[in-house]
Amino acid sequence: MDNHQLFDGRSTVESSQILDQIGRRMLKRRVDSLKNLPTFPESITRINAVLLGENSDRSMEQIARAIEVDPVVTARILRLVNSAFYGVSGAISSVYDALVMLGLDVVRGIVLSSAAMDLAEKRRGLTGMWEHSFGAAVAASSLGKVLRMDGVEELSAAALMHDIGKLVLSSQLKTEYDQVVTEAMRSGRSIRRVEEDMLGVSHDLIGHWLVKRWKLPESLAEPIALHHTPERARKHRDATAVVHVADILVRSYGFGFAGDACLPEVSQKAWKLLGLNAHKIHTVVRLMHEDLQKAMVQANLYVFE
Repeated sequence: MDNHQLFDGRSTVESSQILDQIGRRMLKRRVDSLKNLPTFPESITRINAVLLGENSDRSMEQIARAIEVDPVVTARILRLVNSAFYGVSGAISSVYDALVMLGLDVVRGIVLSSAAMDLAEKRRGLTGMWEHSFGAAVAASSLGKVLRMDGVEELSAAALMHDIGKLVLSSQLKTEYDQVVTEAMRSGRSIRRVEEDMLGVSHDLIGHWLVKRWKLPESLAEPIALHHTPERARKHRDATAVVHVADILVRSYGFGFAGDACLPEVSQKAWKLLGLNAHKIHTVVRLMHEDLQKAMVQANLYVFE
């Protein structure tokens, strides 16, 4: 199914649709008209604008000052950068140092996705989404370390954001998306398949649109858009494969809630591309387990303001 079919609904199952073709067109217009998630606090919007407008090393202090005005955002960044999957436990004490270490793109991803997932926790049908996303970030970091890959921070940021499209669908179609989650749990089908059948659009496509609107780099956009279909990646195949496998690993670990009770099959192309085997996966899972246990304490995972 291609992206255009997801939006126009030609491939959906007519008998189970909540939205008709007119409803899907209206949804697309609503999504197209969004500049930020509709319930983002003003400070997040302001920080995002500063991050977009300032991208030189000389502006790091100005960006840090803009972030530090909001104590909640500051706490999120410092908790995350000091959590186990970044490997610098307790070493980063300022937003400026976090910016220097991670880079602007990764910090933007953390600011936007952590705020968005915090909002998702208030939605009854998406309780546990933050834990799932955080766990996927830890799993992606563990994979990157075991496979000795470059750019582990970006792998973590992409995994943290991989399900961001679910929040957009939930925020724009509150009642309907609750029905999607309910049906996914009732039928045992994946939430992505139920989204396609009932709404005519899936969260991975919405996530791809969203990071493009946020002007995040392709190294984040492609893994988010194709985390269910990593074989379609072209420019960032390894990163997309890592996010795909990380999503499945954290699901199998039982950490958080992704909206369904399914355990998807690992793409064989992603498996081969990364050179995975039973020994490497065992090592990754052990490291992921250790890092998650540390993260629950260091990042105060269940008590984000």
